[in-house]
Amino acid sequence: MSVAPGEARAAQYDAIAVPYQRSKESPVRRYVEGYSFFSLLGEVGGLAVLDLACGEGCYTRQLRQRGAARVLGVDISTAMIELARSQLRAGEAGIEYLVHDVQDLPALGRFDVATAAYLLHYARDSGELGRMCRSIARQLPAGGRLVAINENPQQPEARYGGYLRYGFSKSVATPRCEGSPITYAMASGRELFRFEVYHYERATYEAALAAAGFTDIRWHPLQLDPQGLALMGAEYWSEYLDNPPVVGLTARRAP
Repeated sequence: MSVAPGEARAAQYDAIAVPYQRSKESPVRRYVEGYSFFSLLGEVGGLAVLDLACGEGCYTRQLRQRGAARVLGVDISTAMIELARSQLRAGEAGIEYLVHDVQDLPALGRFDVATAAYLLHYARDSGELGRMCRSIARQLPAGGRLVAINENPQQPEARYGGYLRYGFSKSVATPRCEGSPITYAMASGRELFRFEVYHYERATYEAALAAAGFTDIRWHPLQLDPQGLALMGAEYWSEYLDNPPVVGLTARRAP
């Protein structure tokens, strides 16, 4: 019996929920990914934020701690959402979680910002990518922002190596083209886990976002937290920052 694409993605992350949660403790996730994400996001005080592909809620909780009035975390993985809910403190208000595929989200309310740290590159084809973008746009008012961390479309395939010191590897099995699966293998303690994302050119992402009603679409280089630079030195970070596997992406809902 065939498995629907959404069910396959959910199963992939149900299986690795706990090690993926632990991977958030790595220096790269903290001092580059997280720092870049929140630098792009800016001030969230008093805003309603929709945190898509929220996983176990790492950024969802930080958004609330940074002053967001309301945060709704959405993920396709039941196991991830269970982990997120388990970390809510008794009586904690302002954070909710929902299990759902972003491609077909119902109307969830009014949000000033939608965040998507590692979401769009899970689309298995351009049709799925378009449905994701349209679904996100429906949750935002005119002028509402999308802030994402995404697979780097412009990274040369020949430069996928060189990340072992950061606890992961990145590879593609065949010559890369639109929709090619890219495999990440990550170490979490003594455990190794894998997951797949998909390659699309910048123009493909931009066309999908524009067709969904987004404008002011911009790509942003990663940023390094000065604290991470002071703790680990420039040489440690050079291989990652000189060959970034992911980038920032922002857009606005058109008026």
